[in-house]
Amino acid sequence: MEKKRFLLYILISCILLQGVLIFLIPTALANSIPSEYYQQLDLNGKYIYNVTQFNGPINWLGFDYKSKYNTSTNAGGQIIVNFTGFYDKDPNDIYNEFQSPMPYMDVEFVKNKNNILVSNHTFYNVSNGEAAFNILLGYNKFQSGFLIPINNLTYLKDLALAQDVGYMKGTISIEESYNFICFDFKQDTKYQNTTLVYEKQTGLLVWAKTMMLNYFLEMQLINFSLNLETVYSYNVSSFGDAAFWYDWNFNYVDTWTTNPGGLININFTGFYPKDPNESSWASDVFPDTIKRAWFNIEVFYKGYFGYIGPILSLSNISNREAAIQMSIGFGGFQSGFLLPMINNMTFIYEKAIGSANPGEVIVTENALTVKIDYSQSGGLNQKTTMIYEKLTGLLLWVRTELGSYNIEMKLISYDLPEAQTKTPPQNPLIPSFEIWILMFSLLTTTITIAFKIKKWELN
Repeated sequence: MEKKRFLLYILISCILLQGVLIFLIPTALANSIPSEYYQQLDLNGKYIYNVTQFNGPINWLGFDYKSKYNTSTNAGGQIIVNFTGFYDKDPNDIYNEFQSPMPYMDVEFVKNKNNILVSNHTFYNVSNGEAAFNILLGYNKFQSGFLIPINNLTYLKDLALAQDVGYMKGTISIEESYNFICFDFKQDTKYQNTTLVYEKQTGLLVWAKTMMLNYFLEMQLINFSLNLETVYSYNVSSFGDAAFWYDWNFNYVDTWTTNPGGLININFTGFYPKDPNESSWASDVFPDTIKRAWFNIEVFYKGYFGYIGPILSLSNISNREAAIQMSIGFGGFQSGFLLPMINNMTFIYEKAIGSANPGEVIVTENALTVKIDYSQSGGLNQKTTMIYEKLTGLLLWVRTELGSYNIEMKLISYDLPEAQTKTPPQNPLIPSFEIWILMFSLLTTTITIAFKIKKWELN
């Protein structure tokens, strides 16, 4: 009888252990993209990063700390990523807070030799953790690599801020714009400086600048571009006096107004040459050779029961026309809703400061945004402050005053920068309702078996 009881207790233990393993151990291969990651991730396409600075080489190590290969790229070269699927995290990847299922990928290093791109070496089916460790796309246990989960950015930020521990202490800062989130780590000993920018919608790494000792890498994803299908909506927080819209020949087009709580919608229609009707009097610091953004615009008034309008509705107008009519710019620097030549910050500094005549311009640059602050001396005493997203040129916020006219508006879903605080991360991996059902089922099974054992013993 004791032997039977012993064997049945072993059976119960095996059933319980199997249940626990089902709960704790992820599948080796996710049949589809896990829910915490971007569902439209292209598992068959290539994500290409243009390298602007590099100093190496990279001695790629596996998590067994054995060298796989010595590789490098150079300025003008590329790093090409092809995601191969989602698999279990390497059991030796212990200094990494990101867990299974983890993205895996092929990583190809390409060198520029006399303006010809030549493949150097490809690492096949390596984990995101392994790529982050070897390319230095992370810091401490925040090994974010080429792709981050996007289902809980609050937890992700807490996790990033909690890594100021151990021997790799440093200053950690996080910045967000409309499209992007940036993680910046500066080690106290100055051995490592790492800045990583991810697109919030996809979780893809779009820009990286990272260094440790003699290793240095800066690269930018070329697959990303501003989404022209999106309607960009601006919430109006202040507005003074009705405004008049004129064409380039000073002919009256329309009168428009809005109010606090009002709405301005911008729908980009494409990039085209400078408006041929633009009068010569409108000085322009941006070259005629570049294409400008054009868009449809609608302005709504906030009424008691909702939006009224559109009060103003214009189709396919140039960015420069809107900038002049709405005072989103100054002098020849009429930057409007989409700042031209955002990829050339030296040009932006030079032309913005040079357009302050008379007056003063202050340009403040952060990781993701650039702020342009203009104060006119004399005349109508224009005061205009604009914040743009650096990687896209998109207007995020503007406040402008010109005589009796004034407007302040902010792109919806963008928050003006606030100081990040370091708080302990709250792990989102709380057992779901289905897990509780599984645990209850296991408990019920255990009780049933125990009852049968008792009945068997009595018989």
